[in-house]
Amino acid sequence: MSFIGFELIAKRAWTILPGLTFSMSILWNKKKIPSSIGRDIYHEPGLILPDKRIAATGRIHHLSENTINHYEPLQTAPCKLICRTDFPLDDLKIELLAPKKGIMEPIHQTTALFLWSEENNLLRKTELHLDPQLTEWNPPDQYFMDLSFLIGKL
Repeated sequence: MSFIGFELIAKRAWTILPGLTFSMSILWNKKKIPSSIGRDIYHEPGLILPDKRIAATGRIHHLSENTINHYEPLQTAPCKLICRTDFPLDDLKIELLAPKKGIMEPIHQTTALFLWSEENNLLRKTELHLDPQLTEWNPPDQYFMDLSFLIGKL
């Protein structure tokens, strides 16, 4: 059995305002995998530093006064790996719902996507640079990141 998950990582500092919500999910052959849906709800203002998680797949995480460790840099919880479907892979995308409020630069310039995969108890982390040609923006807050180039490597 193999497992996968994704994390959106800041490449520069991100200002977070209370009420911001990010959602990520995996689209496998154009179908959303329900267990891959991840939601990150920021109830407190803060600053996410470079190389810290903004959002991830597979779980819901609330960042509030009670859940934030004020002695560590602000970031969300790691992704939860999901079991990879056995269906042949023809199309792979990440759907990201990200509020435009506070995002001044294109998302592909300010973030990176990390792929986490586990097979035979071997965990791998791969950084994926977001190609602007493969990132589709549907206003106001929906992005589709085409990762079909990974077909055959998963």
